[in-house]
Amino acid sequence: MLYSSKIYKYVIVDSQTNATNELQQLLGKYPNYSCVGIARNKEDGINLIIDQLPHLVFFDTELVDGNAKQSSFSIIPEVYQFLNWLPQFIAMNTSTAQSYEAIKNGVFDYILKPFNYFDLRKSLMRFENKQPDIASICLKSFTEYRFLLVDDIVYLKADNNTTDFYLKDGTMVTSFKTLKNFETDLPKIFTRIHKSYMINIKYITKIHFSKFQCSLKYTKNLVPFSKSLKSKMVDIKNLWSNGDFDSYPQQIKLAQEFTG
Repeated sequence: MLYSSKIYKYVIVDSQTNATNELQQLLGKYPNYSCVGIARNKEDGINLIIDQLPHLVFFDTELVDGNAKQSSFSIIPEVYQFLNWLPQFIAMNTSTAQSYEAIKNGVFDYILKPFNYFDLRKSLMRFENKQPDIASICLKSFTEYRFLLVDDIVYLKADNNTTDFYLKDGTMVTSFKTLKNFETDLPKIFTRIHKSYMINIKYITKIHFSKFQCSLKYTKNLVPFSKSLKSKMVDIKNLWSNGDFDSYPQQIKLAQEFTG
């Protein structure tokens, strides 16, 4: 569905290529789940989790290292040394032999290989049911992590390799990630309307089609949209005009002025 619910990022830590491909194929049936990386060993898995800050980590409890198998449960406490919060971990194996170890390490779920569609679906449903109603996003700088409530974000602006977040209270917060990263990090109520801008369409108050700009609540700044993306703005206008956003007030005013 257009402008659907929150996007959940996940990573896979598994040394078996076939299993990884199978899991990705199954998760591909869920458009609100986005793979942000795959690691084949424990060290790369830890670095990937710290770098991407996923919501979910699918990990095989035994990773192949040469001719030997290596337990991967130590990923969880090692990641905890660097993060104030942890993603949910879903353990994977071909047998239930590691299930007790999984419980001791506090994993969210344990699924068997080869994967069963319904077992995976149930696991994802349990995961989503435990997510907070008020979504937040974690912004990483060089030395700290900051959490923002998604509902507080009015729009985002690209600034070279960083992104500025403009908030409802008038403040601005900078993230050391490019704007493209946030196209998957944020719910689809946020949409990119320009190479340098993403907006929260919930806060649109006026669309200036002749000037290729839009007005937003909580800011006096006019945000431009690209001529090539005018059709996207028309789609947004139609959603509002047709009452498809029942949860939001009908507050868009169409300013279709004629130039000249």
